[in-house]
Amino acid sequence: MVGELGGDCRLPLLPAGEPIFDALPFGAVVLDALAPAVRNGMITLRNGVHEGVLVIRDGALSEMVWVADGVRTTGGEALAQIRADAATVSACRLSAEAMALVEPLIRADPCYADLRLEWVVWPQLLNDLRERGETFIVELATPTGRGVTIIQNGRQIATFGESHPTLEGANLLDELAAGAVGTVRVLIDRGAWSSRQPVPRPASTSAKDAVPIDVDVLRPSRPTVIRADDANATLSAMFGPHADSVQWHPIIGIDRPPLRAATSVQSIVPQLKSLVQNRLQRSSGSVEEIVDVAASDHQSVAWLADRVRVMTVRGFMHTTFEQLADDMLGLAGSDAD
Repeated sequence: MVGELGGDCRLPLLPAGEPIFDALPFGAVVLDALAPAVRNGMITLRNGVHEGVLVIRDGALSEMVWVADGVRTTGGEALAQIRADAATVSACRLSAEAMALVEPLIRADPCYADLRLEWVVWPQLLNDLRERGETFIVELATPTGRGVTIIQNGRQIATFGESHPTLEGANLLDELAAGAVGTVRVLIDRGAWSSRQPVPRPASTSAKDAVPIDVDVLRPSRPTVIRADDANATLSAMFGPHADSVQWHPIIGIDRPPLRAATSVQSIVPQLKSLVQNRLQRSSGSVEEIVDVAASDHQSVAWLADRVRVMTVRGFMHTTFEQLADDMLGLAGSDAD
């Protein structure tokens, strides 16, 4: 998987283990000989803001990730870039509990970057993510430290931080969030817990006739009215409504362009982002994130417009988002003609 764009692809804070060495020059280390010595753990690599990790399982390389200039590469290409670009290398052994967390941490995709802590009600944000039944990595960065909590299948399964690198209770992040100053980054692991899983093709299907088939968990396809005082309104627009508060509200009295449900977001991402930037200028980031999520989930422009229509951004009237949603549908219509 190469070149994942559209979000903050930095690796999250990773659990600390038993250190073997720290920040040695990359040229002084033989990676192939190091893996058996680590046995089970991580080799982390850096060159300025570029970073990567090699996961070692039973003395052999298991996963390889390199992040540079906002692009994440994996596998053999990541290893090639590491050999060409890494400057320092560190290594540590991890417990079995920590090893179980590494895979979702390094493969999770950006869901929401640079969410301000003061914009959200922290307990409600965590509850919202728990109710969604997927695997989320929530990274909190504050003046007093950083921390990560992993939510899987409705439960917080692990929490750790810079000052408490061992796996701790969930209240560690609550203490950091109490200051109400900092940023929150939400990542989603679309692996084992993804709501979209490819269906294996029958063995008799020829490569010429093969067509990707996906199974989707049903999601709301109509707009949901989100309360104006909902501190997590933008997050709700991205992920969908709370499971216990889904209410269908038809939009009445709005002259919409003809609906082109077949037009996919992925097919017109640049044009959609241009619309968003022209309408919202420097405040376009949160809506552009939703465009990226809709594209990666293979959603239609109609689905995206419904989410945009109910968004709120400080300093903009609700009619701005109504018009933006209509412009998106109009763009889909003109693209289909």
